[in-house]
Amino acid sequence: MPLADKCFILQRFPSSDNSLIVKCYFQNLGKRTLFVPEYFNFQRFKVGIFEPFNVVKVHAESGGDILTAIDTSECRCWSPRIAKNFSRFIFLSKVSKTVLKFVKEPDREIFKLIETSLEIEEYFGFNLVRFLINLSSILGFSPQNLKKPGWVNLITLSSCGKEEIKNPYCIFINPEEFAVLKRVSLPQTRPFSIKRKTTEGLERFFYRFLEFQSQNF
Repeated sequence: MPLADKCFILQRFPSSDNSLIVKCYFQNLGKRTLFVPEYFNFQRFKVGIFEPFNVVKVHAESGGDILTAIDTSECRCWSPRIAKNFSRFIFLSKVSKTVLKFVKEPDREIFKLIETSLEIEEYFGFNLVRFLINLSSILGFSPQNLKKPGWVNLITLSSCGKEEIKNPYCIFINPEEFAVLKRVSLPQTRPFSIKRKTTEGLERFFYRFLEFQSQNF
């Protein structure tokens, strides 16, 4: 059955007979695999249209879990510009990796969040933390539930009891990470520089939360 939907390109892999396999997050269909036949024959599809970070409107046929591309009607081709800025490339690679690994269902809010991330050109540590907060909030996280640093229960987002600390659903967040998380979670907070170590600590916290969510809900 033919369909048309806008998608964000997450990953791409060459296939046999000059074809391409693309992992996409669609606006209405969610995360899907797209098969692009004879892509490298340069006949049907514009060169470079299925590069990571591009937003493409794809016309496709549905065949079970895999879509087969028929045509494209528009493309916001971000990849050439992003490739020129290494920090921006790393930031958007982390956005793509997070969606690829943890997002299962279609959600227009998530698609809008990804599109907004494409506009970001500075303060990548701050904006990565804000992206993780916003994505996690859509999936059930509430920063307001966090009251203090220390061992945090990923189920309730409250403090872990001493007897719970060794359990897989408890993770440690230090005072500096906690303070940055609370500050970034406020919509009125303007972007600011965050220490790399603090950003990495908050990445670990949210990846654990998202992993826990994807496995248990």
